[in-house]
Amino acid sequence: MTMLQLAARALLVVVFGAAVISKARSRAALAAFAADLAGFRWLAAGLRRPTAVAVIVAELATLALLATVRQAGAAAALVLLTGFTVATLRAGRAADCRCFGRARPAARGSAAGFVLRNCLLAAGALGAALAPGGDVAPALAVVALGAGAAAGALVVRWDDIAYLFQGPAAPRRS
Repeated sequence: MTMLQLAARALLVVVFGAAVISKARSRAALAAFAADLAGFRWLAAGLRRPTAVAVIVAELATLALLATVRQAGAAAALVLLTGFTVATLRAGRAADCRCFGRARPAARGSAAGFVLRNCLLAAGALGAALAPGGDVAPALAVVALGAGAAAGALVVRWDDIAYLFQGPAAPRRS
């Protein structure tokens, strides 16, 4: 495995792992995630909970594949990221999801930050899938895994970081 493969896989494992934990850590978290799917008006109310469970199962499967069959895991990540992006854009708004904890709009209500984040993750998935194989010295493997995990942590806190660089929100008019 090359350093790029290792870093990209670590990035995706951190991101998808945080997503699974935030949604599946309790019944209340799962119920809140399912309730948030109401924002996708094209999704029937009766399909929200099954869809929430399906998303979690798909994310878990992606994690397992990333750990065992890198190209299949990267492809699964790419499919999920594409699906999440299309669903959010089809909803006509920024994502209010529980991807990484409590629901909040991406980059203060703009879908641009959400799409940019998912495009960067998709590039990571392509890197994990397409980087050539090869041996990596153990010390370099640790560096690559650490860099990927750190990048994953930044992605998980993406909205908080974007908020730091935005000016104060305009006051709402009544």
